[in-house]
Amino acid sequence: MPGLKGTPGLAGLKVALVYPPYGAVRNEPGIKTVKENYGIFPSLSLLYVAGILEAAGCEVLFLDAHAQDLSLEQTVERLRQFGPTYVGYTLTTYLFFQSMDWIKAIRKEVDVPVIVGGVHLSIYPRETLGYPEIDFAVTGEAERALPDLLAALVGGKDLSQVRGVAFKREDGGVVVTPTAKDVDVDEAPFPARHLLDNSIYYSFISQYRNFTCFITSRGCPYKCIFCEQGSKPFRARSPKNVVDELEICVKEQGIRELDFFDSSFTIRKQRVIDICEEINRRKLDIVWAARTRVDCITDDVLKAMRRAGCNRIYYGIESGNREILQTLKKSTSLEMYREVVSLTRANDINTFGYFMVGNPYENEATIRQTIRLALELDLDYAQFSKVTPMPATEMYTLLLKETGRDFWREHIEAGTDEDIPRPLCDMTDAEIQRWTRLAYLRFYYRPRYIARALRRMKSREELGRSIQTAWQMLVTRPGDDAGMEVLA
Repeated sequence: MPGLKGTPGLAGLKVALVYPPYGAVRNEPGIKTVKENYGIFPSLSLLYVAGILEAAGCEVLFLDAHAQDLSLEQTVERLRQFGPTYVGYTLTTYLFFQSMDWIKAIRKEVDVPVIVGGVHLSIYPRETLGYPEIDFAVTGEAERALPDLLAALVGGKDLSQVRGVAFKREDGGVVVTPTAKDVDVDEAPFPARHLLDNSIYYSFISQYRNFTCFITSRGCPYKCIFCEQGSKPFRARSPKNVVDELEICVKEQGIRELDFFDSSFTIRKQRVIDICEEINRRKLDIVWAARTRVDCITDDVLKAMRRAGCNRIYYGIESGNREILQTLKKSTSLEMYREVVSLTRANDINTFGYFMVGNPYENEATIRQTIRLALELDLDYAQFSKVTPMPATEMYTLLLKETGRDFWREHIEAGTDEDIPRPLCDMTDAEIQRWTRLAYLRFYYRPRYIARALRRMKSREELGRSIQTAWQMLVTRPGDDAGMEVLA
C-alpha cells in the first residue's frame, strides 16, 4: 500500500504521540461517578497511528499521560529527552478543551509542529486549525495520509497534493484537501501495543491482566440516529488477519483479556464463527467481550463465541419504549431483546445492556419503561447514558433543524462551554441527570443483584473497584429522589 512501509525520507524521523489525561466534562454521555470508575483503556486510534509511523520507518515515542498518571512536567521532560520533530494527538469533540489545555501547555515547552487526527477532524478541520498551537491535521484514515503528509513536509513538497489532510497557508487560511481513499483494512499495520505497558489497562469488569481493546471492522451498515458510524461504509477484516493480531497480543504482549470495540461485532455471522474457530485452532487462551445488536445474533454464533473465550456481550438496547426505538431507527423489538438476552445467558455468556436517557420524545413515563425493561431482562450489567447529540449524527441534524444553531461548531470556534440541548426532548439536563442516577441505583442496588454479583467476581481488584463505585454513587448528592417508589 502506498504511504505505508518504508516511506522514503522518513527513516529515523522522530514522532511523539501524546494521550492527555481526561475526566468528566460538560456535554458527555456518562455521569461523573461512572466515568471516573469505568476503567482505563489504551487509545486504540493512537496505537494504530504508532503502527503506521513505525511501518513507515519513523521512531515513535508513545506517552499515555492518563494511564501512566504523568504530570505535565513529567510529560514535557520525556518529550525533551526524546527530541521529536513532530508531536501528534487524537482529538474528540466533547473532550476538545481538555486536550487543548495540554496541547497548549506542551507547545510552550516543546515548540515543534503539532499534528492532530481523529473523527473530530473530519467534521471541524478549519475550526480546529484556527488554534495557533495546531499546525496540521489528518482528516480521515491515517494509513495513507499521515506518511504522505510527513514525506511532503520532510521533502518540502506541496501539501495541497496530499489527500486527506488540512494545513495552514502563509496568510493564515486553512486548506482541506480531498479525502484520502479508503484503505484495505487487511493491509493496515497492527496497533503498536509493544510501546505500552499493557498491564496498566483494565475495564471496571475485566478480570485479568494484561488487558487491551481491539477492533476487527470499520463503519456500520445500520443507521441509528445517535451514532456516526452508520455514515461510514462497513469494512471487515478477514478472520486470518484478526487472529494474526490476536496471536501477537497473546504471545508477545501477554494479553489475557480484551474487549472488541467494533460497533457491531457480529454483523457477518459466518466471519465471526470463522474467527472463533481460528482462535481455537491456534489454542489462544484469551477471555474477551464484544459489542453487537440483538438482531445480529443467533444460537450458533453464541456457541462459537463461547467456545472461543467470549464471556460477555454488550447489547445496544437504548430504550424500553417502542416508539422511541422506532425514532432511533433501531430495527428491533422488545420481544427480541428478551429472546436474545435469554439465549445469551443460556450459552453461559454475561449480558451488558446499553440504555439512553433523554431520547427524542422522552419523558418520565418512558424512562420508567426503560428501567423496568433493564430489570426485567435481569442483565448482568447495565449502563445508562445521558443522550448527547454528537456531530455527524442524524440526531445532531435534528438539533440543527430545531434550533438553527451548530452548537459544537460554536463550542470549538469561540471556546464556549454551554449545555447542548437534546432534540425533540423537553426534559431539562438536571432532570435527565437525576433519572440517569436513579436508573443506576435501582438496577445495581437490588439485594438479589448484589448477591449474584459477589458470586461472579473472580478477583480482589474487581471487588474493590465495584465497592468504590457503589460507595461514590451512594454518597453523591442525591438531589430529588422522587420517582424511586414507582420503580419498585
